[in-house]
Amino acid sequence: MIKYMYKVVLGLTIVLLSSHIASAQDENLKNTTPEQRAQKQTEWMKTNLSLDSTAVAAVYDINLKYAKQTQDLRNSNGSRLQKLGEMKASSEDKDNELKKVLTPEQFKIYQQKKQEMIEKMKQKRQEQKQSN
Repeated sequence: MIKYMYKVVLGLTIVLLSSHIASAQDENLKNTTPEQRAQKQTEWMKTNLSLDSTAVAAVYDINLKYAKQTQDLRNSNGSRLQKLGEMKASSEDKDNELKKVLTPEQFKIYQQKKQEMIEKMKQKRQEQKQSN
């Protein structure tokens, strides 16, 4: 039971951080389309993961699919907690699709970079809390 509760708390923490990341990114990306966001994500992945042209096309399609889902979710009327849960599930689905396209090494790097981004956001949030 404790392990289950730990997983739930950890999962919600990740979702909340992802939500905070999305909020921070909203400021930079609020006037962009899902297509523009997918293109930006794909370019980042192409550079950081050394994707070949076949992988770039597949990754763009995946990024676009989930950018549209995220846009729809943000515009939906669900509660914040419901949206967070759906975003977490969507992120997991996206990772599963990417895992099929990327090599094991590329996926490992992707996961590491994603974790680094979460850690940076945690640190930035702590700094904001301390300055307030």
